[in-house]
Amino acid sequence: MVENALAVITGLAWTVAYLGIIHRGFRDKTYGMPLTALALNITWEFIFAFLVPGRFGLQVAINVVWFCFDVVILYTYFAFGRKEFPASVHQRWFIPWGVLLVAISFVTQYSAAREFPDLPMDTYTAFVVNVIMSVAFITMLARRGSRAGQSLVIATSKWLGSAAVTVLVFLDLGSSLLLTLGVCVFVLDVIYIVMLARTRAA
Repeated sequence: MVENALAVITGLAWTVAYLGIIHRGFRDKTYGMPLTALALNITWEFIFAFLVPGRFGLQVAINVVWFCFDVVILYTYFAFGRKEFPASVHQRWFIPWGVLLVAISFVTQYSAAREFPDLPMDTYTAFVVNVIMSVAFITMLARRGSRAGQSLVIATSKWLGSAAVTVLVFLDLGSSLLLTLGVCVFVLDVIYIVMLARTRAA
């Protein structure tokens, strides 16, 4: 009963976050998920939806839906992100750099899934990706100095979904490593929410 409730909270909270990122991306004409986090996220969802399905059928279906959301978010990056590409790098490298990060993310995570088939690598890699994502959101906010592409709804939904899945996975696997990563995400997401609340609107 508790596990089902946590799973529902996780799914709904992350779906709200995805939809919020898409909405703010088009509204503010920017991307709402940092490229590093997006590359890791979209390749994780592709791998564990189509290539290495996880242990739970429902999660596979959710991964397919989230992958579709990330495709839209990736579009917003390529459509609006050029203006934020470093001025010291020629603009012709904007698209190749994005494609390269996605390719590296795919190869790395797929190799991990193939290397350790006896472990629930969808769970382990997801927590590592979430830590990187939390750091990347904070970095993006600090660099932009505004809420462009971001909102407290997105930040709070990510925090809630991540917290719920941390408890769910600990109840299921009892992994101290995953619990530690989950606590790190929790702290980073609280920092991000506080920073975002104190940042001016776009």
